Amino acid sequence: MADDFGTGDAPAYWNSSIVDMPNLNRLGAKGVTFKDVHSTPLCAPSRYMLLSGLYAHRGVHKQGTWDITQNSNQFRGKQKSIAKVLKDGANYHTYMAGKWHLGAKVPPNGAYNFTHLLTHPMHDWSQALIGGPPDIGFDSSFITTGGIQDSPYSFFKDGYLTTEQENVVYWDTDSEHDMPHGRSVIGKDGGEGSNDWDSTAYNMILVNETIAFVDNHLHDKPEDPFFAYVALGGVHIPHSPPDFYMDGTVVKGKYMNSHLDMLHEVDLVVGSLVSAMEERLIMNDTIIIFTSDNGGLSLSRRFSHYTNGILRGNKGQIWEGGHRVPMIWRYDGVFPENERRENLIGLNDVFATLCEIAGVDIPYGSAYDSISFAPYIASNDKTEMRREHLGTWAYDTNGWRKQLLQAIRYNDLKLVHNTETNAIDLFDLMNDLSESIDLSERSEHLDTMKSMYKELMALGPCPDDSSGTFELSKKSKEVNCAWFASKNTKKRCRKHIEGELLCNSICGRYNDECNSVMFPNGEVPTLLQ
Repeated sequence: MADDFGTGDAPAYWNSSIVDMPNLNRLGAKGVTFKDVHSTPLCAPSRYMLLSGLYAHRGVHKQGTWDITQNSNQFRGKQKSIAKVLKDGANYHTYMAGKWHLGAKVPPNGAYNFTHLLTHPMHDWSQALIGGPPDIGFDSSFITTGGIQDSPYSFFKDGYLTTEQENVVYWDTDSEHDMPHGRSVIGKDGGEGSNDWDSTAYNMILVNETIAFVDNHLHDKPEDPFFAYVALGGVHIPHSPPDFYMDGTVVKGKYMNSHLDMLHEVDLVVGSLVSAMEERLIMNDTIIIFTSDNGGLSLSRRFSHYTNGILRGNKGQIWEGGHRVPMIWRYDGVFPENERRENLIGLNDVFATLCEIAGVDIPYGSAYDSISFAPYIASNDKTEMRREHLGTWAYDTNGWRKQLLQAIRYNDLKLVHNTETNAIDLFDLMNDLSESIDLSERSEHLDTMKSMYKELMALGPCPDDSSGTFELSKKSKEVNCAWFASKNTKKRCRKHIEGELLCNSICGRYNDECNSVMFPNGEVPTLLQ
């Protein structure tokens, strides 16, 4: 998974990239490229979406859990990650490298001091990070909790801090340092980390660690399958390209700015990892997936590089440029080569798709927002399981609380609701991918918009209560919302996912915000009344 890598950064999408990417092009030529894939508009909720198979508001925080000062990760209760499900269901050997950004807890009792995360006496780093990769199903891992942009600037191996206390330093905000591979940069968030922290080496370290995992797996467990999730630092800010890639290829200064240089490095990383699998002769048994966590950064437009191509908007926004992401799947001898797919897909759908391919059942309470598209990868004609609706939510990036915009897709139509103004926009993406023509005032679309808005509310963090009876999937019993309220309410709400999904006023976790912050007027948009 690349970071802040838009569809326009990949040459195969809009021909809007000025960065040569032979490795990504080759991956696409050997596999299937998906043109209508969606994340959330921001990093942390997208990572949860991918690993959980759920919308972000199903987790601990509706806008995602970001760092280790929040004292938990994003997974709730019985929710299981794709790593855990593959591990338990089919004996997969599971691994993660790179940017975590799903939250965790500082051992033993949480973070007492945000400035001195590594050296405060109440933080015991002889213990493992609480809620890190090992706790959601990864057998081994080599991560940083916030990628290259957040402290602590140190790696954690299998949950344990790799930096000795005597080697901890405080890295100042907006500082640069000469390191062996180039000019290491600390961005807007200074903090403690290892004295040998080198942001320029980050992606190369992940490549080497991942290849080491694969080699160890092939040596120790050659008969078992493996699952490796590699979350790159590129191309999130601060941009600090290495002078040279590990094979001697020039990176820094190759293009007109450091953003473009980092895109160049991402392609080199893809080449290294794919070549490593090919050299080990395991491509007929290995699926390779390339994607990104959200839309790209418009930092290179002056050089005629359009990170999101023809799409409106950028990272963090509800428009297509904020959450339409590249995705390529390669599986030699199984998936076709050099084909395109146009149907709607969410990052959450990767979960069910991998489970179907691996022959693993999804456990109760997990990945219920995920729809498998496995048959569709193999054949463009197999669309019987196609997704019709997909919701997207964009939050205030300053307050981290207030929901500003929400959107829903229905096939090629996209409805956008501004929760502050209660305004509605409607776009036909088949004919207007740049979202420039609002169709909401056209009477012929009224019934469709009403239906889309109703579905959006049902999928979101503030659904209306069901007015009738429904079946509890865990008990095969017909109940209504009054059943949840009648007795043992908290226990019943925790036990049965239908409580939160269908009886929000009783079991929902965001009721106060739903009534006052997200939807302060509590009114259906005027157009839809």
